[in-house]
Amino acid sequence: MKAKRWQTTAPWITALTLVVLVNAAFLMLGVWVATLPREPLVQRVREAFASGDLIENDWPWLESRHGFDQYNDCSILQMITNRDDNILANAVGPLIYNKSSGETDKCATLRRIVNEGPNGAAYLVFRYTRYWHGYDPVAAALLLAFDVGNARKVLTITLYGALALLGIAAGTRHRGLFAVAASIAITGVLFWAVPYFGPCFSHAPGDILVILGLACLLLWRERLSCLATLVPFCAAYGAGVVYLEFLTGQLPTAMGLLFPMAYLMARARPEPDDQPAEAWRFAVAALVAFVLGAVLTVAIKQILAVAIVGPEALNSFLEYLQRYVNPSPSASLRHFGETWSSPHGSIVWSSLKSIYVVLGEGYVLTYGSGPAAVLLYAAGVLAWLTAGYLAFRRPTRWASSDLLALAAGAGIVVVWTWSFQTHTTLHKFWMVRMLLVPLSMGWGALAWQLITNPIRDRTASSWVAATEAPLG
Repeated sequence: MKAKRWQTTAPWITALTLVVLVNAAFLMLGVWVATLPREPLVQRVREAFASGDLIENDWPWLESRHGFDQYNDCSILQMITNRDDNILANAVGPLIYNKSSGETDKCATLRRIVNEGPNGAAYLVFRYTRYWHGYDPVAAALLLAFDVGNARKVLTITLYGALALLGIAAGTRHRGLFAVAASIAITGVLFWAVPYFGPCFSHAPGDILVILGLACLLLWRERLSCLATLVPFCAAYGAGVVYLEFLTGQLPTAMGLLFPMAYLMARARPEPDDQPAEAWRFAVAALVAFVLGAVLTVAIKQILAVAIVGPEALNSFLEYLQRYVNPSPSASLRHFGETWSSPHGSIVWSSLKSIYVVLGEGYVLTYGSGPAAVLLYAAGVLAWLTAGYLAFRRPTRWASSDLLALAAGAGIVVVWTWSFQTHTTLHKFWMVRMLLVPLSMGWGALAWQLITNPIRDRTASSWVAATEAPLG
């Protein structure tokens, strides 16, 4: 009895230990950035403004040289170049100088600071403790080796490479699993706005980790086929995504892709180990471990921030958390000066409107074309409807179970949108990239149904032989 209980709890104890160790590494990386010589990094920023690789426009939008989001990038460049004598405080709460309480003109402020110093004007100064800022070590490491323009190219190429690796990692041994992985990779390459967010220091590192995590899950799927290894892996994956997350959509994207891929990994096993009920348990364990790693990482970061910086760090975190999760349009209007729905409407209407608002930014995924976004959505809906038709006309439970598991991944994006309505709608122009999940899962569901279920109705041996056969 004790042995069985230990076998059940050991993976979770291992996961907790691993997440604590990983967070210790995160702290050490923050200390490394805080002890780097400041002048070489400052010089890179000066040169970037001189060459045009950085501009004072915080929002270049659909622009591939500077990336969509210079606002966050200039914040990151501030954090790795601003410094005082408190190394630990800089590690958990890098300094940010703002022109005003509205936190506008980030890039113009950065340019003035690197040219005139932080005393060149009266700035509002605070320690940015709400996030781990894992993109800071990434940006600092890149700028030690490259100028800003080439660093952005490295990030973009690496993101494309990660998407290609995802398809390779799935292999061709199981055609259904390969088809779903290929759907994610192809959708990512074509409709994830990589040309505009790949160059961003604030988006690309997290995007790369999201895709590499899935690639590792598929590449090592035999080793990760039991909870003893799956749970620690997913917990570390969740911790890593939080480390690189600037609330730019990586967390819901990772969760939305992890759940169905874990399910399909279990379903791709040889019989009798491929039963849907076991696949659901496997996928739930993967998702719970991911969330555990993510939540624990957030908690550890805030504990360290309070211990090093003071209680104001926790106050800032809780204040913004409350603002971002508050589903009230009137609260959004009061705190941020804008809202997505009428302050006098019902919560049900504002929740539905939040989905509509995100969908309205589809042009970001289709290179600025609104009509192309409509066609993209139509293709996605058609894929889901066709997959549903194929699944529910089958007399077996396998087909509908598979469809629902992939739909659950898309549902995670909806749940996130409704849980963080204010944040998601305020940042709709990059949160729309979460649609990678429902789009890729729709096409993946269709491919899975076409490849596996017509064969699945035959004998078990013929299904295994067909789905395990290499392509070509």
